[in-house]
Amino acid sequence: SLLAKLTNLLVADALRLAGMEDLGASTVLPLATGMTVTMALLALKAKRPPSARYVLWPRIDQKTCAKAVLSAGL
Repeated sequence: SLLAKLTNLLVADALRLAGMEDLGASTVLPLATGMTVTMALLALKAKRPPSARYVLWPRIDQKTCAKAVLSAGL
């Protein structure tokens, strides 16, 4: 859609202004908080040592955080 194309161009321009020149194409994905946290945890899960057993979360006053940890299999 036109709005998606405009958003991608604005993000690419903002990243260029931030000094990131050679990024290639960018895509903005519409994710809610829980899915975003889950995706971040999955990325971290791949880099953690095999002996890691716990997720330390400083703020657990919302169910979204706990659901994200469970969804990521941590």
